[in-house]
Amino acid sequence: MRRDTIAFALYVAAVVVVTLIHHTALLVLLLAAALIAAGKDRARAAARALRAMVVFNAVVSVSYIAVSAMRGDFSPGYLLLVNVRVFLLAFLTALAARRINILRAFSFSRTLSYVIVLALGQLAAFRRLLGDFRLALESRTARRAKLRDMYRQAASSASFFYLKAVDGASEITEGMKSRGFFDA
Repeated sequence: MRRDTIAFALYVAAVVVVTLIHHTALLVLLLAAALIAAGKDRARAAARALRAMVVFNAVVSVSYIAVSAMRGDFSPGYLLLVNVRVFLLAFLTALAARRINILRAFSFSRTLSYVIVLALGQLAAFRRLLGDFRLALESRTARRAKLRDMYRQAASSASFFYLKAVDGASEITEGMKSRGFFDA
């Protein structure tokens, strides 16, 4: 087995283990260990993890506080547990994305490698389109875009990507049906 394959398997195992742990102190210890093990990649991975989770966790945390306050069963320990777990998972994912070459990790299987290449191609196309949408917004506004305009742009972009993904899935499904993939 190659290094990337082993590293990916360890990452998946770590995600499962972290998900199953329900003790905040143990999660904090694992987070400290992960931060130490990250070495020079620590700051970048932590920043990426924070950017990825801050809005989502803020919404979830505020919602939890509101609902639990109405029900009268607020638990700060649970809120801390959820936030530490999500940060640890996001940190591990950011670190894995930085250190593991996903193509080498799945090089043992030609079929999986093909699927990964297709997915990476779609990701590259969507990333380019997102950049084009941002440039379009900048070119169509004389001044810096207002927050409202950026929200509208984001909603339009999300709608476009959703419809493009649905259309792509429909085309792939039709192609698979025509080749007898779904015959029972």
